[in-house]
Amino acid sequence: MKKNYIFIFLAVLGLVPGALLAQDLHYARVQDLSLWYNPALKGDKKSDIRLNYRDVRYQGMLSYRSSAVLGNISLNGNGSDNTDNSAYWNLSVGGAVDQSNQNILKNTQGILGLSYAVPLTGNNQYLAVSIQGSFINSRLDLTNAMFPDQFDRNGPISNAVTLDPLGIGTPRNWLSAHIGAALFQQGEDESWSLGVSVRDATRPLIQRGQGLNYRLQPTLGLQGSYEVQRGDTRYSVYGVANFKAEAYEQLLSASISHRSVSSSVSAVGGGLAYRLRDAFIPYVELGIGSSTIGLYYELNISGIKAAGYNRNAFEIGFKQQLSNKKRTTEK
Repeated sequence: MKKNYIFIFLAVLGLVPGALLAQDLHYARVQDLSLWYNPALKGDKKSDIRLNYRDVRYQGMLSYRSSAVLGNISLNGNGSDNTDNSAYWNLSVGGAVDQSNQNILKNTQGILGLSYAVPLTGNNQYLAVSIQGSFINSRLDLTNAMFPDQFDRNGPISNAVTLDPLGIGTPRNWLSAHIGAALFQQGEDESWSLGVSVRDATRPLIQRGQGLNYRLQPTLGLQGSYEVQRGDTRYSVYGVANFKAEAYEQLLSASISHRSVSSSVSAVGGGLAYRLRDAFIPYVELGIGSSTIGLYYELNISGIKAAGYNRNAFEIGFKQQLSNKKRTTEK
């Protein structure tokens, strides 16, 4: 049955046309940051902290940086696996900042999520649900930028400062709620997961005015993964897809990691991610004890390249598993 789930998920990612639209741009390291969008995907009882940084530069036009930190806290002790086949809670706390050059755009976000997983069978199969709240502050300041967006009878007025009320630097704040669900199995040699999430389920008001046109539309997301261990080598496939207006994203990522016999390096690996119609993203991974570091570089294939512009982007991901001392009970 689980193989059928994986096949269906990959088919959806590969065959649904480019009408998949998204609000949030994801990091390429979806194996870590998928939990930002769906905390129900937390498939183990380990506490950890995850950090990502992405730097994007468009030739002679624009640059922006995105940073995110996400902490996952096990509320049922910090067990190393799910072999006891018991239900468990997980608390997720995170923050993110997106900022462009010249301080034109800056978004900050804080999230707080809670997930609960219950066992379905004795084979470490679980069903999990999650709820998450977020606070977002967004500021767009175009008062020092020059745009021909003002007109007279002769056409656009060159070098005119924009009068757009949404771009005068006034910050906008809103609260939102998100829900998620996941089905997963965790094993020593094989694991898989399937998730679905609805971002902005409460449709928060993000602009001055009334009516649906001033409210943020929900984002329907799909997430999936499959990992298998063969000897000292682990093979992994991850994917995300999002349905949202005007900014789509579909991303598939595959990696191979080899367990190292070195005392200082626990694993060495690499992989390739593909963001539909946007970029090929090769990456390398390094495991050091209970830490994992991933380095990504984006090879731009989007339409902006055909227009004669170059885009350079790199990403750094870091994951630290926290102490997993098991609680003992005296008899």
